Amino acid sequence: MPSINRLKGNFAELHAAAYLARKDCEIVARNYRYRGGELDIVAKDMQGTFLFVEVKSVWKRDKGNPASRVTRTKQFKIWRTAAHFLHFHGGQDQTARFDVVSIDLRKGQLDIRYYPGAFVADRVIPQC
Repeated sequence: MPSINRLKGNFAELHAAAYLARKDCEIVARNYRYRGGELDIVAKDMQGTFLFVEVKSVWKRDKGNPASRVTRTKQFKIWRTAAHFLHFHGGQDQTARFDVVSIDLRKGQLDIRYYPGAFVADRVIPQC
């Protein structure tokens, strides 16, 4: 049986994927894993740009903005996993962007915030 946190994460990711689909994005993959990193959602926008989307949610009133929890360490893991994904899905010369979707349920209703280009990769491929 999945933990309550995993169930909450699945709920948030499902709503984030639906939000992106309503913005005419194609969902390419979910929960793609590589070397300790995970891409919550991989999507493509209408221009063909790959979107590597981290989904963060908050459920309790004493927690801050969920998007602020995408730390430098987490960004590196996302970047390394995205580089691996691109290598096996058309090459690393493709246009890509790192986005964050914040799901806030503290007030008992769904508040979705989308942060396109939330962070940029600052490493080169050989470092992955």
